[in-house]
Amino acid sequence: MMDSLLKLLEFGQSYWIDNLTRRMIKNGELKHRVEEQGLGGVTSNPSIFHKAIANSDDYDPQIETLLGEGRSKIEIYEALVTTDIQDACDILHPVYKERKGQDGFVSLEVSPYLAHDTEGSIQEARRLWQTVDRPNLFIKIPGTTAGVPAIEELLFEGININITLLFSIDHYQAVAEAYLRALERRLEAGQAVENIASVASFFLSRIDVLADQLLGHRIPPEGRSPSAPHPENLRGKVAIANAKLAYQRFKEILQSERWKTLAGKGAQVQRMLWASTSTKNPAYRDVMYVEPLIGPYTVNTLPEKTIKAFADHGIVKETVEENIEESRKVFADLEKIGIDLNLVTAQLENEGVQKFIDPYDALLAMLEAKCEHRQSRQTMKPLQETAQQLRRLVIRMTTEAGSGHPTSCLSCAEIVTALFFHEMRWDPSDPKARNVDAFILSKGHAAPILWAALWEAKAINEDPLSLRKWGSSLEGHPTPNNPWVKVATGSLGQGLAAANGIALANRLDDVDARIYCLLGDGECSEGSVWEAAQFASLNHLSNLVAIVDVNALAQSDPAPYQHDTDVFSRRFQSFGWEAITVDGHDLGAILSALEQAKKTGPTAIIAKTEKGKGVSFLEGKEGWHGKPLNREEMEKALAELGEDQAVAPVDSRRVGHYTPPPQSKPAPPLPVNYSLGEQIATRDGFGSALKKLGEFLPELVVLDGDVKNSTRTEYFAEAYPDRFFESYIAEQNMAGAALGLAAYGKIACATSFACFLTRAYDFIRMAGHSRPAHLIFCGSHAGVSIGEDGPSQMGLEDLAMFRAVSGSTILYPCDGVSAEHLTQQATKTQGIVYIRTTRGKTPVIYNNDEPFSIGGSKTLRTSKEDQFTIIAAGITVHEALVAYEQLKKGGILTRIIDAYSIKPLDEETLAKAAHETQGLLTVEDHWLDGGLGDAVAATVCGQVPVYRLAITAEPRSGKPEELLERYGISRQAIVQKILELMD
Repeated sequence: MMDSLLKLLEFGQSYWIDNLTRRMIKNGELKHRVEEQGLGGVTSNPSIFHKAIANSDDYDPQIETLLGEGRSKIEIYEALVTTDIQDACDILHPVYKERKGQDGFVSLEVSPYLAHDTEGSIQEARRLWQTVDRPNLFIKIPGTTAGVPAIEELLFEGININITLLFSIDHYQAVAEAYLRALERRLEAGQAVENIASVASFFLSRIDVLADQLLGHRIPPEGRSPSAPHPENLRGKVAIANAKLAYQRFKEILQSERWKTLAGKGAQVQRMLWASTSTKNPAYRDVMYVEPLIGPYTVNTLPEKTIKAFADHGIVKETVEENIEESRKVFADLEKIGIDLNLVTAQLENEGVQKFIDPYDALLAMLEAKCEHRQSRQTMKPLQETAQQLRRLVIRMTTEAGSGHPTSCLSCAEIVTALFFHEMRWDPSDPKARNVDAFILSKGHAAPILWAALWEAKAINEDPLSLRKWGSSLEGHPTPNNPWVKVATGSLGQGLAAANGIALANRLDDVDARIYCLLGDGECSEGSVWEAAQFASLNHLSNLVAIVDVNALAQSDPAPYQHDTDVFSRRFQSFGWEAITVDGHDLGAILSALEQAKKTGPTAIIAKTEKGKGVSFLEGKEGWHGKPLNREEMEKALAELGEDQAVAPVDSRRVGHYTPPPQSKPAPPLPVNYSLGEQIATRDGFGSALKKLGEFLPELVVLDGDVKNSTRTEYFAEAYPDRFFESYIAEQNMAGAALGLAAYGKIACATSFACFLTRAYDFIRMAGHSRPAHLIFCGSHAGVSIGEDGPSQMGLEDLAMFRAVSGSTILYPCDGVSAEHLTQQATKTQGIVYIRTTRGKTPVIYNNDEPFSIGGSKTLRTSKEDQFTIIAAGITVHEALVAYEQLKKGGILTRIIDAYSIKPLDEETLAKAAHETQGLLTVEDHWLDGGLGDAVAATVCGQVPVYRLAITAEPRSGKPEELLERYGISRQAIVQKILELMD
């Protein structure tokens, strides 16, 4: 199969390879090619070495040694490269001797940054020549204007030169002249010339790439050019024509008396070398730059693909002097159609320099990263031992508990170790510290490894074996019962949204801390993750780092994309994040990624891991999710994980100096200025109050779900844009971010239509478990009273939803005055507060200075003769008041109570009404189940009958008053119900 390559020598051509790797040196491949396949030389360049070093670990031992010697990255680069060059020279030395110094060379390039620096090229070439110290070395110097004098000087000094980046015949002539002058100078100086070697590397395929492009510009859209010469006929012909005519110039030199004199003194021919001989256009033959250029005193440097192709079907005959007239015609035709080949070759020379600079820079950058990685390995052992120790403790904890998720912890042991024992700035003695980095465990079922890390870092003193036991703060999923946990997680898909809120709080408080959120690959199926990703990008949360533990296994089956980390990278990148993919068990790679994450953001680190890592019978095995090991399995696992180890120490570190914001002075009673009877929507009163409160409460932060002009948070947004965050139509992230803000000291207020908050209910219920100091939700446009928009926009479940949240407060104002005062009360109230507002305008019924308290109510109509009590809230208060007047005209007196505080209810007032009247009638713009009526019935506990008017049928579009009537909560419905009760 190699006959074609071997036959080239018969026609005076040597073939070289344009690839060199340490692996081909060490495994004998290069030697085999030289001894069995006729290979005559090797060229190298930064691109070749970049691939060689980046794609293998063959260089790592030498890198480690050089690092130990304190070498710089440039010194390391040169040491790696010159070692390979020396070894390759030694392998090719027998060829060099056999062919009497005319072949068997290995080429090494000076820095491409010296292409236009004569003296710099000379100095570096001398140094490299001395370092390699091999007679069959070629130093590569580009044939630029600045390169020509350097080439002459170096050849004069006896240094072999491979002149590269030749595109034009004139430049070839210049470097050929430099070779002749150098030899003549040596003879004049009494020095030998027979051991001086040089090749002139003439580039091929790059010429056709550019020439074909320029020719294409001259072909009409319909196809063939109407006039000769036809540009389409010249495609793929320019490079070969250029080379053949250069060879003719080469022959003229050999026939000159000047050369014959030098040859008589033993001088060697400066051979023509055909470079860049791979076929770039797939439409062309794969050996088109080999077959037409075979002839005496030539070298063809081939990539491996072209070597294989030529060995398979290449035709060998002397061709370099065929079709010379046709080549001249190609040049003439180019000129006729307006293509100046001198300009083409000048452009190619400049591009060629850049094409060497780019891989050279990439090589140094890659080498720097590789060096950093190797350096970090010296500090890796304590961290790796720490990761193993965390694994051991997790196994023991979950076995002792008899439950838990050990395999989900084992997969992220290195990630958690890197964060807690190296990267994060935190103080294990102070869980309340504000100016520290934050960690959110979004994959909350991995709580045992969080507890293990806190234990080993001496941040907690609770026995880790108390995991999941009653009374222990080391619960099955993280909750704020443990002081290190700021938000409860475990319902997947929530951590990143909370991290967004923490990042916003840090920004507002000028705390330059980072937030790390650890997610699982399975939970990334949750849409809330991508809501949070969008929000983080839009708000430029550069200090946010999401780490995805891609362990490929979910609870019951493999995760959707298993180990395809590119899926996660592309998703985060599509939202505007930086994405870094790493081996999640390579601590050096993890630390490098964490370092890179400091430079830009938000950043997602996609960590490929194995579930159950470290224990052979768990690793990558299905069926172990949420299953602890029994005692026998535990002992087997611990034996594999090794003995207990000392963990890496944790130094207490803070993020700069932090001064807590001054305590807000209590806001004075809001100045409310409405007239009795004035028509004001409660949503307007809410918005007005927020704006007023913003002046007194710098910690008040508002988020809205793309409806600020309806919820009226636009008033606050206009006044305090730095404390308003548009969440768009992503209510889950809005709720989670609000929780994060609240967890870090803000009074967070998240608003949307009441119906849309149901989307975020899982976040709201988990916020209840997080027990924030102040977290307000406002749902506007509640109930059928919104009118024509129809049932999709009618919040009818919200009261039931928030009533079910432990410790929550629910406020439902009925007019502008109560809306403003209750909004202020919400900012003072601990925990989660829900304010329900109405779309339509209602008359003001309260004086501006009317006080409103949490757990209170207002008895609007009462007498000793009251027969029934009507309890309403919000919109139905006004229906009840009109009904009162109608009933009064009929001689029926009723008590009217505005139950503006639905949770907690005014138990005293309700008990009194239950005692003094025959029954209670609740009226609410809400489904029958779970709202005001259920709350009242539960409060009076059967002391008196409780009758309920509420929505019981599927609503339709219509005018508000029509819908109130149609669904039985209007003034007429109230009157009718009371009359029925009187019968």
